[in-house]
Amino acid sequence: MILINTYTNPYTYTRTRIGVIDDHFELFLTCANMPKRDIKKLLKAVDNKELSAVGIYIEDDDYRIAEVEFEIDWDEHQHMIGACGTHFNTDLPGWDNGVSPEAHIAAQRLVEAAKQMGKPVHSWIRVSPSVRNNPARHKTVCDNLGYSYGSTVSPWKDKPITQSRNVNYLPEAKVTQRTIR
Repeated sequence: MILINTYTNPYTYTRTRIGVIDDHFELFLTCANMPKRDIKKLLKAVDNKELSAVGIYIEDDDYRIAEVEFEIDWDEHQHMIGACGTHFNTDLPGWDNGVSPEAHIAAQRLVEAAKQMGKPVHSWIRVSPSVRNNPARHKTVCDNLGYSYGSTVSPWKDKPITQSRNVNYLPEAKVTQRTIR
């Protein structure tokens, strides 16, 4: 009898691709101190591909002065599922609890800046193009999520400096930082 030495790892870092996207949306909404029950409702909309972006921002005198956005391209997401499958290995350099370092660092920096200024962190969501292109559905999705159809966030105090980067290993996602400073 030959014994084969087999190594098994008792820890798993594999999640569904949609689960990884949920983790990013949840991080941003948690940074804005959104209640868990509201986050769960929004994550259900993400799972239904009704939302394509979430942003967190800081205001000063009713003007935005800093913002971080996490955006998902649902067409690219479908392409990646076809090419790589529905599961995603989050045991990647810098990833923490299913969240990429690009998103985690950007969100934490914004939260820290808000704390230093003594300002709250606000959030916004963007519905996906398929929802946006159907006004009746757009209104229904907004109503179901507790948002006002057609509402907007505060304007920028000055023209922001924008930096965008794709999320490593998750090509359907992008993190964008905007700041006036």
